[in-house]
Amino acid sequence: MTDSWPPRAPDEHAGGPAPRPPVGKPPADAFPEVPSTVDTIMNDGRSSPNRRALAIAAAVVLVLLVVAALVGGGATPPGAATFPPVGATAGPAGAAAAATRVDVARALSARGLQSEDASRPYRPAEAPAFATAPRVVLRAILPDDPDRGLIVIYELSSPMAAAAAAEEQAAYIASGVGRVQFPPDSKFVIRVVGSTAVFFTWSQANAPDPRTATVAIALESLGLGVPVPN
Repeated sequence: MTDSWPPRAPDEHAGGPAPRPPVGKPPADAFPEVPSTVDTIMNDGRSSPNRRALAIAAAVVLVLLVVAALVGGGATPPGAATFPPVGATAGPAGAAAAATRVDVARALSARGLQSEDASRPYRPAEAPAFATAPRVVLRAILPDDPDRGLIVIYELSSPMAAAAAAEEQAAYIASGVGRVQFPPDSKFVIRVVGSTAVFFTWSQANAPDPRTATVAIALESLGLGVPVPN
């Protein structure tokens, strides 16, 4: 028997055209499965340098996030400053701070120094009670050093609270965390006046105006002093 001519194609059937698939059901090979990018990367035994670098970078970022979460969520270490949340502001100072402001201005005037309200924000390194207290910032006018001479008057709820806040600030400054936030030769004046606390710091090495020391002397005439432990 001889073969028919021309020969049939491989998918040709002797009785006519190939049978159609059932209506509504596509052929099994109409939509071949395409592996996803993730599957391809996971199953690819060959790791390119770019992929390795990306994996290392992701791991480093993850470790940093975990460390930041642990540090941020932990308790404040002894002596560390605690500031209000970003964007938060302390309430306005009241009559007690205003009265102490008059006392400070009078003490400075007695030493031949003028004073004015500070024209720019000023926040020295502070312990928690000072950091959250309403305050008034006064500037002793130093012609040769216009950026310094800043005096902070903190208003607390009572004379006892003011004394406790002043003691806390002194202890904070004496701690390692607090001390490094001021120049090595810094001097401090902390005075409790009624329910307020007055804070002034200065450094001889960073005081071009010789009257800066006079500011400290004038403030020492107010209220009760709180020394900073050595």
